[in-house]
Amino acid sequence: MTEPPVLRSGSLTFLEVLATSVALIGPSMTPILIAPYMFANAGNGTWLAYAFGGIMLVFVALNINQFARRSSSAGSMYVYVSENLGAMAGAIAGWSLLWAYGFVAAAVLGAMALFTNILLGPTGLQLPTLAIVVAIAFVAWQAAYRGVQVSAIVMLVLEAISVAVICLLVAIVLVKHGPSIDTNQLTLKGGFPGGIGLAIMFAVFSFVGFESATAFGGEAKNPLVTIPRAVIGSVVFVSIFFIVATYAEILGLAHAAKPLDQQTFPLGTLADIFNAGYLRIPIAIGALCSAFSVCLACITTAGRVAYAMGSAGLLPPAFGRIEPKHDTPNVAVTIVTATTLLVAAASLLGRVSPIDIFNNCGTLSSFGFIVIYALISIAAGVYVKRQQELRWIDLAISAIAVVLLLVPTVWLFYSVPTPPQRWFVYYFLIFIAAGWVWFAAGRRAAGAPPA
Repeated sequence: MTEPPVLRSGSLTFLEVLATSVALIGPSMTPILIAPYMFANAGNGTWLAYAFGGIMLVFVALNINQFARRSSSAGSMYVYVSENLGAMAGAIAGWSLLWAYGFVAAAVLGAMALFTNILLGPTGLQLPTLAIVVAIAFVAWQAAYRGVQVSAIVMLVLEAISVAVICLLVAIVLVKHGPSIDTNQLTLKGGFPGGIGLAIMFAVFSFVGFESATAFGGEAKNPLVTIPRAVIGSVVFVSIFFIVATYAEILGLAHAAKPLDQQTFPLGTLADIFNAGYLRIPIAIGALCSAFSVCLACITTAGRVAYAMGSAGLLPPAFGRIEPKHDTPNVAVTIVTATTLLVAAASLLGRVSPIDIFNNCGTLSSFGFIVIYALISIAAGVYVKRQQELRWIDLAISAIAVVLLLVPTVWLFYSVPTPPQRWFVYYFLIFIAAGWVWFAAGRRAAGAPPA
C-alpha cells in the first residue's frame, strides 16, 4: 500500500528558513511605502517607533522560542497555542494567522501594481491595474504550489538584491551628509508623544512575518536550532535596517520640496537629490521584487497554517491534503491565493487606489498579528510550566511582551482613526466571532464537550 504524501522533512537549511522570515517581513517595503505614513504620525520620532517595535517583538520572539527550542511542527504558531491554551484559543490563533497573512498578501498585490506602473511610466505605457494583480497572483500561486524550496531561494535572492540597493542609497546619503547627528531626530522634535503611539501600531505591519519560520518545523533541518535562530535573527536584522533607513530618509528629505509624508516614491526623490538618479530604476525593480517575495511568503506560510488546521478538523478536510508530486498542501495554497486575489480585485473594482489597498490591508493584517503574538506570549508561560522548567525570567518575558503589545492596541482605540480605518477592528472581531460559531458548531456536531 502506498504511503500518503507528507511534507518533505529536513529539506530546508537555516539560510532558507531565515530567507522565508525576512522575505515575509519584506524590509524593502518600509522605506518605500510605510515610512511616509509613519512620518505623517511620528515625524522625527519615527526611528523611536521602530526601536520600540523591535524591542517589543524581540520579547515576542523570545516567547516563540520557548516552543521552537523544544518542539517543531508545520503550522507551529497555531499548534503551540492550541496545545497550551486549549482548542478554542488555538482556533482563534489559526484564524488570526490566516487573516493576517491573507491581508498582507492582498496589501502587497496593490503595491506591486503601483510599482509596475512606476516602472512603465517613462515609456508612457500603463497596464490595467487589475490585470497586473491577477498575473502576479497567478505566478505567486505557481511558485508556492510547486514547492517551498524554490520559493525560499527565490525570496532570498529577490530580497537580498532589493535591500542591497537601498543600503547603497542610504550609505550615499549618510556619507554626503557627514558625521554630524540630526539633532531634530535625536531630540524627537515635533514627534512626541501623541503621534509616536499611533505609529507604533502601524510599525507592527513593518515587522509582521518574522515568526513565519515556525510554520516550517516539519521541513527544516535541525529545526530545534534552526528555527529559534531564524526567528530572533530576522527581528534584529530588520530592526536595524528600519531605524537606519528611515533616519537617512528623514535626514535626506529634510529640505526637499515635499516632506517625506507627501512623497509617493521617497527613495526615488532621495536618489535625485543626492545625484544618484541611476538608482531610481533599480530601487523600483527591487521594490517590485520585494513585494512579490512578501506575497509568495504569505501564500506559502498561510498554506501551511491552513494545512495544519485542516488536519485538525478546524477547516474542511481538503485543506489537509498534500499534492504527491511536489509534497505541498496544494488545496490550502490554492484557496489562500484565490481569497487574497479576491480581496485585492474587489478593492480595485470598488475604485480603491493601489496605495490605499496597501495601507488598508496592511492595517487590517496588524490586528491578526497582535492577537497571535499576545496568545503565543501567554501560552509560552503555560508551556514552560508544564515542562517543569518555569523560571521567574520566563514569566517576566511573557508579561513584558503582553504589556508592550497593549501599547499599540490601546492607542488604536484612544486615537479613534478616521473612516474607513475606524471600522477595521470591528471587521476583525466579526471574523473571529464567525470563526467561533464555526468552531462551536463543529464540536457540537462531533459530540465533543465545550472548549
